[in-house]
Amino acid sequence: MTPELRKKLLERMFSSKEYYLRMMDYYAKALEGAQEALAWFEENMPTNDSHALKTAHAWRIRALPNMMGYLKGKDEDIEKYDQGELGYMRGTAHNIMTLERNLDNVGDKWWEYVPEEIVFKYGKNMTQAEKMASNIAWTLGGVFKARDSILDEEITGPIDEQELLKYLKAGERL
Repeated sequence: MTPELRKKLLERMFSSKEYYLRMMDYYAKALEGAQEALAWFEENMPTNDSHALKTAHAWRIRALPNMMGYLKGKDEDIEKYDQGELGYMRGTAHNIMTLERNLDNVGDKWWEYVPEEIVFKYGKNMTQAEKMASNIAWTLGGVFKARDSILDEEITGPIDEQELLKYLKAGERL
């Protein structure tokens, strides 16, 4: 496959409804993990770490409601996508892509008390959702258009060649 065709197929994949929905599936699993972690913390919270208690409270009242809002907007994003309006999908992807930076303002001390397997459920899914969100936001925002960085799997993450071939249009050849 030529680099030009690969770039074109990556752009199609990263701007597709299917890719967006997969990203949102990872995001939903991450949100589940965050909710599970917070529930565990609240049941087992230390009484002597006021900073951890404060950051957990901030997650409960600020972070989780915002995170749930992105998930609730999924149907509207898809409806707008089907109407040819990609801005909603791009906006949600951008919000998910930058979420961790915004969560830094809330704090994460409470996570230190949560069992690793619960933290991992959040972390592995959020990492995947953020990578995919970056691919969507950068594709729809035109960042990849002017550069060949879309071809760099260190930036986009690994790409399954067979999945990419699904985005060939009739008459296109390798």
